[in-house]
Amino acid sequence: MTEVRLRPTTAADAADLRAIRLEALLDSPEAFGSTYAEAVTWPLEHWERIAEERPYVLAEVDGHVVGMAAGGYNDQYPDTHWLYGMYVNARYRGAGVAEQLVTAINRWAREDGATALWLHVIDVVARARTFYRRLGFVETGETAALERDPRQRLVTMVRPLGKEVADLAFRVEVVEAGRLHEVRRRVLRGDDPAKVVEDPRDGDADALHVAGMRGARLVVTSSYYPSTSPVHPERPCYQLRYMATEVDVQGRGYGARVAAVGEAILWGRGVRELWANGRDTALAFYRATGWQTVPGSEHLSPETGLPHTMIVKEIVGRLAR
Repeated sequence: MTEVRLRPTTAADAADLRAIRLEALLDSPEAFGSTYAEAVTWPLEHWERIAEERPYVLAEVDGHVVGMAAGGYNDQYPDTHWLYGMYVNARYRGAGVAEQLVTAINRWAREDGATALWLHVIDVVARARTFYRRLGFVETGETAALERDPRQRLVTMVRPLGKEVADLAFRVEVVEAGRLHEVRRRVLRGDDPAKVVEDPRDGDADALHVAGMRGARLVVTSSYYPSTSPVHPERPCYQLRYMATEVDVQGRGYGARVAAVGEAILWGRGVRELWANGRDTALAFYRATGWQTVPGSEHLSPETGLPHTMIVKEIVGRLAR
């Protein structure tokens, strides 16, 4: 990995920030909200103000600035921040510079109290989405128009902020429900082909299906459906169903990582509470990830005949740190 020096900017870095930003706008104009024609006219005082007031980080190799990234405050989703303005000189792509810039903004956001980091990436730049997926970001399924060119679409991605991703073979994806049915049946229904694993709400537009992938293999499933909270009916709420992890990879934290992504996406939709009927054998997992049992709610599942307990989780400000 290339030896990189990272430094947060101050007003003294205005000229370096200007140079790398203008380089980025010439190299990848489709990836930024401003244009080279606009930015090249900004006076030095403007760059000094940006360098001083915004959480920019510059990447330097052998005394030369070769990359940049910035953080931002997310007014739409409290307790979360943005990653934006990412750029690395073409000569240093694939050398670890971009990963170190993302790590620096992750650290800044986490230390500032953020629970998740959001970003927008232009939909036509597939390599950028692949890069962010490798670092633990997940596409939420939401898009937005690029303000200066509404014909261009921005893909929204999110990463819960916690420990740095250690197992790069594992990733989290938002998927279609049908991809989850096989694991649902194998883990939750004893691989019985007579058992129903399709939920009538699977295809609803507001349903959310999040999977954990280890390489090409799907190993964790979770599905979320809009629902009324049985405890706080006034709160925006979803029901969690079909949380399952393949037996041979249980205990590695994969389920918690999938749950954290699902909660981050739902937080962005304004959801503040989750509820579920948790298997009693899985209650230790749920308690460890912030769920609480509802007293007196113990029951046998009509689908499996196994003991279950109703559980609830408030997700306001409680995404995985």
